[in-house]
Amino acid sequence: MTTETQPLYGGWRRSKSMGIATLNTPQTVIFVASALAPLLVIILGGSLATLPVTIPVALTVIALTVWQRHGMPLMSYVLGRARWSLANMRGETSYRSVFLPAPEALDLPGMVAPTKLVRAESTDGRGTTGLVWNQRTGTMTATLLLNPAGSLLASGTTVKAQVNAWGDTLARLADEDGVRTAAVTLQITPSSGAALSDHVRGRVDSTAPQLARQTIGELVARAPRASAQLAAWMSLVIDPAAAPEKPKGPAEAAAFTLGALDAVDLSGAGVDVLRRATDADIKRLVRGAFSPADMDAPAAEIDELVWHEVGPVAAEDNWTEYQHDGHYSASWVLREAPRKAVSYDVLLKLLAPGAFMRRVTLVYRVLPTHEAQAVVEREINANEARAQYRQRTKRTSTRRERVDAEHAERTAVEEAMGAGMVQWSIYVTTTVDNAADLPAARREVEKAARSSGGLRFRPAFGGQSAAMVVGLPVGINPLL
Repeated sequence: MTTETQPLYGGWRRSKSMGIATLNTPQTVIFVASALAPLLVIILGGSLATLPVTIPVALTVIALTVWQRHGMPLMSYVLGRARWSLANMRGETSYRSVFLPAPEALDLPGMVAPTKLVRAESTDGRGTTGLVWNQRTGTMTATLLLNPAGSLLASGTTVKAQVNAWGDTLARLADEDGVRTAAVTLQITPSSGAALSDHVRGRVDSTAPQLARQTIGELVARAPRASAQLAAWMSLVIDPAAAPEKPKGPAEAAAFTLGALDAVDLSGAGVDVLRRATDADIKRLVRGAFSPADMDAPAAEIDELVWHEVGPVAAEDNWTEYQHDGHYSASWVLREAPRKAVSYDVLLKLLAPGAFMRRVTLVYRVLPTHEAQAVVEREINANEARAQYRQRTKRTSTRRERVDAEHAERTAVEEAMGAGMVQWSIYVTTTVDNAADLPAARREVEKAARSSGGLRFRPAFGGQSAAMVVGLPVGINPLL
């Protein structure tokens, strides 16, 4: 008897540009400029009296550039906090649709303000498809509703085939004209149990044995604490301007977008495509994010909504949470991918049902062949520059630096042999109905993240509203 080996995956690395030690190019420029600033001031001013002022300032800037907080330079954190504080003082972090003048009153808040929902009619008999048109960038977003199949009991061979099929799907997107980014979202909502209770109540036989009816009743009573509703979808951001023949209007742009959506093949990737998302489906998903109770609203009620009504009436974009219509959301962004090889179920803990609604989004940007080659060359050159710097300073490379260099070399070899290159990240959002529940919801997500095989997240400081809409089928993708 032989035991099947479970496949492992790894080798992810953060993109790095040339710089001193672990600093990137902008950080290196700031570091060098700060170190030379006191000397330049003396040369230009001709006096040593400026040193008591310039040296402390230079050291402060250097410290803010070198020190890290939540995986980012302390200077980025300080500048981000300052920009958010200024926006907060100006009232730019508050949204009140009832007080906005026309036409702003017909916009959604924040980054989704320039979007418009378009209903496209297919000529192949598939019915209508909802497209989110970003009037600022000209891109259109189409969505596929998915039904993910479980793989926990699948064999290693099956899992490996499904992962390879998903990799092939992403690689093919690089050859599709106009496809800018892709995003896959899984939304886990704790079930109230009302639907299950109603379903069972009408089917219990009154003549059945007392023990059987009692057992069914206990199962139904306990089910809400362990059940959840799962919604999954894949969104493609498509730029019609990249078509071989530039569309002359929204109608031709929508036709090009639907054609690009048809090119997506998820067969063999462990997921079933239910259908293209209609305009009603998109309105339900967006409205359900801002008001979770409306996810189960009657279809007639959703159909009556116009696009600006799917958003909140009032919202507050705070530093660490987002308040919208009496609900509270907190979002995280991926800080670091696992350094070790992990199994296919690395996200299982993060996707497991909990006590609060959770939305997990994986965003992808598949690089075109010419861009992937340029990125690979830049990464290799950056590693060589760091190696030369260590050689000149007679500093021995660390184990982490050697492993990172090996990953860069392996990526270059794989790209040269025809493999695709993908930039990706993960965003997580949890939503509660009461502010008192938000700390518990944070702990639930952070605990699940720590159990996810080395994935490290940080709060989306000062960008909570933006991080939240990344998980919605509206075409907001930070990798654009």
